[in-house]
Amino acid sequence: DFLPLDLTNPSLPANLGLAPDDIAQLRSNSFTVIDDFLPLDLANQLLSDADSLNSNGYFKQHYFQFGGSALAKPFVYEMDLSALDSRIGDTENENLGSWKDMIDHIGPAFVKKVNDLDKQFDASAATTSTKTTAPALSLDVNARPAIKIQLNTGGGSFPWHYDNPGPPNLRALTCVVYLNPTWKDGDGGEIVLWPFLSRSTKVSPLHRRAVLFYSDRVLHRVLPSKVKRVCFTIWNQGTSVNSKKDVALSKDVLQFSSYDEAAQFFAQSPLQRVISRAVYSEEYLESLLECIEGTGGVDGEDGASERVSSAKKERVVQQHHASVMSIVSKLRPLIDEFRRRK
Repeated sequence: DFLPLDLTNPSLPANLGLAPDDIAQLRSNSFTVIDDFLPLDLANQLLSDADSLNSNGYFKQHYFQFGGSALAKPFVYEMDLSALDSRIGDTENENLGSWKDMIDHIGPAFVKKVNDLDKQFDASAATTSTKTTAPALSLDVNARPAIKIQLNTGGGSFPWHYDNPGPPNLRALTCVVYLNPTWKDGDGGEIVLWPFLSRSTKVSPLHRRAVLFYSDRVLHRVLPSKVKRVCFTIWNQGTSVNSKKDVALSKDVLQFSSYDEAAQFFAQSPLQRVISRAVYSEEYLESLLECIEGTGGVDGEDGASERVSSAKKERVVQQHHASVMSIVSKLRPLIDEFRRRK
């Protein structure tokens, strides 16, 4: 059974910053920002332990898939806590420090807490006729959440993407938590959320701040960081993600009486993932090239060994344009209209 957040176990924060209003905001906008999400002592300990893990060589170069190739993100390193299994030794367990509690207790308890608050929201909405743009999360409380710690040494960024691009991915909710006590304006590394055909929102990676969003319908990226930037992400599985209606864009779906109706549909549907690369083609490519080229490191980190060659970069550009044209060729009037509206 999962441990509730208010147990007397001192490793579990009774005051984890998550309230009913946060879920209401999440259901209304598909994302929410929570300040002081972690108790200060816990956040500081997690950061200290992450630095120790990095010093001991546990962080690895981060790669992402594009066009059938694995591309490095220069200056970005990560430790996948979900990859740890029963084979991990006592020494490694000790080295995890406070992250062991995050894996075993806090992460699973967070999933249960979010799921309980989400059900409470639906119960309340049913009696008040509250309208929402995002559906119930329907989190799988029996599935341990995936957790990764991420280190940007300065110069790294992330291109536009969805955390759940489609099957077999089961992610329903993303929770990014920042551990940057000295971050200030101008340091970069902000996450930018861009709900489909809405205004984008730039969020600073402040210490103890959490950003929650739907994994399958919130396009987002990370701007280049000029300084060291640390965060960790909790991905929560859902029981109803990537159903047929959310992944198959058929002619039957495209029966709209107006572009306004179409825009409203895609803004609220994971099917936006099918067309977003074409709608935001220029933005996708700009962020992709910015990511794989890197923007320069700090403290001796040059990232040069992981940067792509000119030939590979050209292939990335060609693959991007081919992907976009395969969509535009089938849906040009719709794509052109949405490009005007973005």
